Amino acid sequence: MRDVMVIFMKKMCGFRIFIMFCLILHPSSFILSAYAADDQVLKAMDDELGRSMARLKMDDLAKPYYAAYYVVDSTNTYISASFGAILRKTIYASRELAADVRIGSRELDNTNYAGSDFQAYKPFSANIPVEDDYNALRFSLWSLTDQAYKAALEKYSQKKAYMEKKGIKEIYGDLSVEKPEALIEDRVATGAFETSVWEETVRRLSAVFRKYPKIQNSDVNLNHTLRVNRFINSEGSRYRVYGDALSLTISAGAQTREGLKINDEMEFNYQLPGAVPGFDILAARTEEFAGRMSYLVDSSTAGVYLGPVLFEDQAAAEFFNQLFVENISFVRTIWADNDESRKWYVDSGALTDKLGMRVMAPFLSVYDDPLQTQSGGAALYGSYKIDNEGVRPGKLELVKNGRLANFYMSRAPVKQFKTSNGHGRGAYDEFFSARPGNVFILSEKTAPKEELKKKLLAMAKELGLEYAIIVRRMAGGGSKRLEDLMAKPMLVYKAYVKDGAEELINGVEFDGVSFRALRDIVLTSDDYYVHNFYQSGPLFYNRADVPAAIITPSILVQEMELKKTEQKPDRLPYLPHPYFGEGKGDKEAGK
Repeated sequence: MRDVMVIFMKKMCGFRIFIMFCLILHPSSFILSAYAADDQVLKAMDDELGRSMARLKMDDLAKPYYAAYYVVDSTNTYISASFGAILRKTIYASRELAADVRIGSRELDNTNYAGSDFQAYKPFSANIPVEDDYNALRFSLWSLTDQAYKAALEKYSQKKAYMEKKGIKEIYGDLSVEKPEALIEDRVATGAFETSVWEETVRRLSAVFRKYPKIQNSDVNLNHTLRVNRFINSEGSRYRVYGDALSLTISAGAQTREGLKINDEMEFNYQLPGAVPGFDILAARTEEFAGRMSYLVDSSTAGVYLGPVLFEDQAAAEFFNQLFVENISFVRTIWADNDESRKWYVDSGALTDKLGMRVMAPFLSVYDDPLQTQSGGAALYGSYKIDNEGVRPGKLELVKNGRLANFYMSRAPVKQFKTSNGHGRGAYDEFFSARPGNVFILSEKTAPKEELKKKLLAMAKELGLEYAIIVRRMAGGGSKRLEDLMAKPMLVYKAYVKDGAEELINGVEFDGVSFRALRDIVLTSDDYYVHNFYQSGPLFYNRADVPAAIITPSILVQEMELKKTEQKPDRLPYLPHPYFGEGKGDKEAGK
């Protein structure tokens, strides 16, 4: 018996050495093989990728030097309601595949070039079977890979011709060298999502607007997604991660007395259903939102204003998102045959040439950390363990004492940086680009929020102004016009110097905004606001969003300019809303 045990131990020792040898040579492949048996999708991806890299070649043309598959499984529950009635309820499942096939080399390949059709600048993608049928999945992978390979050959040839025509000599590479990573997660309990309960919640929240006759239209929309993201590339990186999300959006529209249309929305974004506030809190927030929209109808307009502006909470977060975060994102310039067609691509990365220079007030510092999941007890929407390109993120210092120290990087190199910092993000139907996770704004010059208002009024008084401006809500960055740095302010107040009284105003927008506003911040609050939101992508025709968060204090800016909106008023409805116009009460509201 003792001899048998000795033989067994020797075999086990040899097996351990074999495992260590496999992990050293092919760490990701070994991990995948341990899980692929119960994941037919990963197995199909791995097998077809291996075959493509080994055998995919057309005549005497080049083989791919790199390939990757990205597969997204989604189960979506969508519920919408208006004025106390359900408009739509759908539950559907989908599985989407994107194939990235590259010809050439890391230094120069077929990517980062749109050619003559910017709207076709995206990876090859398709809906594939939602069932885990290995053979059906292999067929879908093979078919899309073949299309992507043929297109890559053509695009690579066109790109080289473009470079020759333009006389381009200096290039920075198209794909960075990164360490292969593997992350295979199993689904963990995220809390029950009861469709019937949420259907009733959405219906009751929409009924709140029955109390507000001045609001012309309103909707409450819920989107709950159970998502599995799988990725595998020819370098050995692979992952299976879960990206669940719940978004509740409350929107409303009205018209001012002059006929100016006003529309706004309020979002609640969370990764887990259990993080959503209870119904009473949601109802109170909806009442507050509806009340503000009603006040806007009867609010006054304002003329030109030039002076200090206080941005509070959500408005402060969007100030930083639109002036700073968006302009250190999407940093790689995309070539196109027709420069005019580049209008479809957000010309961001505008601050990246300021590396090492002061871009903010010297008492401000900024970092991004996707690995943090909470701040002050609030869940963060921009958390992730590995980016879409298979690179692990970490804490990234962006601004130190007002000076730009870094910016977001995907695997597309630029002049200043040659490697990714784990921020290659995007949707399956777009090329991944450099984008944020959780952005933290830190200040060494703070005061209680009420002191910020006092400082605001004192600054306005010194300038001989009758009032100062407070902005409490702004439209999101995705709503900006092409030529604007900042979107419209949605909730704007005059704060009168004489007594601090506030008056809600409508019909104003920013004018002459520049990056100087970041340097003109003079004071911040000592409390922080968590803004969970979706950051819009770089393509105007496909604003594919990624979840993100900004944690920021309120800010006082020394000088900004506002003007009367250029939006034209419209005619008011000829007949009143039938519910209110016929003298009906609100007997059913809240049921």
